[in-house]
Amino acid sequence: MALTSAVHRLPLAERLAATVLAALAVACAAPRGEPAAPAVAPGRAAAAPSVPAAPTARVALKTAYTTASATMSPIWLAVEAGGFAEQGLDAELTLVGPGAAILGALTSEETPIVMAGANQVLEANLQGGQYVILGSAVPYMTTSIFVVPTVQRPEDLRGLAVGVSNFGATTHVALKVALEHWGLEEGRDVTVVRSGGTPETIAAMQSGAIAGGSFGAPQSFLAHDLGFRELIDVATLRFELGSAAVISTRRYVAEHPDMVERYLKALMLGVQAYRTRKDLAVDAIMRYGRIDDRPSAERTWEYFLDKFSADLAMSPRAVENNLRMMADTQPGALSASTDQFLDGSFVERIRVSGYLEQIARGQ
Repeated sequence: MALTSAVHRLPLAERLAATVLAALAVACAAPRGEPAAPAVAPGRAAAAPSVPAAPTARVALKTAYTTASATMSPIWLAVEAGGFAEQGLDAELTLVGPGAAILGALTSEETPIVMAGANQVLEANLQGGQYVILGSAVPYMTTSIFVVPTVQRPEDLRGLAVGVSNFGATTHVALKVALEHWGLEEGRDVTVVRSGGTPETIAAMQSGAIAGGSFGAPQSFLAHDLGFRELIDVATLRFELGSAAVISTRRYVAEHPDMVERYLKALMLGVQAYRTRKDLAVDAIMRYGRIDDRPSAERTWEYFLDKFSADLAMSPRAVENNLRMMADTQPGALSASTDQFLDGSFVERIRVSGYLEQIARGQ
C-alpha cells in the first residue's frame, strides 16, 4: 500500500517509469525457472497449462526365470526386444533353480519379481509364505513326457523311474497330470527322480538310469531327435495350471505397485515380440534354451505361437488345479481360497486401459 500511494503522488512521466520498474520487480521475484502467472481477464478462469509428461525414471531390477523351457520366452523377449527398457527398467536376468532357490531369491528381494511355476507359490503359502501370483504367460500345461523306446504304453512305466528337473517344478507337475490321466500313481506305480535339470534328465535317459522324462520345448524336440518316444503332450489335455507365472511377494507388490505394472507391461511386450519377430524369438530360444540347433528352435517357436496369453491373465481354475494336484501332501490345499495366492488386479487394469491394443498397433 505504501508503494502504491507514493507512486500516485509522482508526476505522470515518473509514475509510468515507476510502474515499469515495479512490474519488472514482480517478474524477477517469480521462482527461478517458473514463469510469472499470465494476466487473466476479469470473470474468466485461467486455462490449465499444457505440461509434458515426465519421462519414466530408469530403475535397475534383478529378475529371474527357473527353466530353460521356451515357456519362459516372454521374459527372454522382454530383454531382447527392449520391453524392459521401454518401461524404464534396466533388467538383469538370471536363471535360478525352482523350489527353495527361487523362493529364497524372492524373499530376500535379490530378485523381487520373477517367472516360475505357480505351484511353488501355492505350496509355500500353504506353509505360511507370503508370495503372490500376478499372472501367467502360459495358461495351459505344455510339457511333454518322453520315454525310452522299450516303453510302448503308459502301463509299461509301472515299476520304472521317470525324471523331473526338481520336485515341485513344472516338469514334476506335468508328470503328475499325465500319471493321473493314465490312472497311475506316483510312488506306488512310478518312481519320480529329481535330475536337477532337463539336460540332466536327457543324460540319465541316455545312460539307462531312468525310463522317461518330463520336458518342455525346445528340450522336447531334442528328446525326440535323440530317438525317445513322446508318450503324451500334456498340452492336449488343456489342463489349466499357470506354468509360466509371474510371482512376487505381498510386501514388494504393496510397496512397489508401479514397478509391478511396468514389469507386467514389459512381459506383454515380450509376448508381442515373440509373435511378430520370429528371428529375434528364435535367437532367444537358442541362447536361453541352451541349444545350438536352429531347426529345433524354429520348431519350438512355431509350437508356442498359440500357447502364450497376450494379457497374462491367470484364472482361479488354474489355482484350483494346482491345489488339487498337491492335496495328498499339503494339508489344507482343498480348503484354501484362490485369493490366498492370486492377485489379477494388475493385469486386469492394464487390459482395460487399452495397452494391449496399443502395442499391437506398434505404438
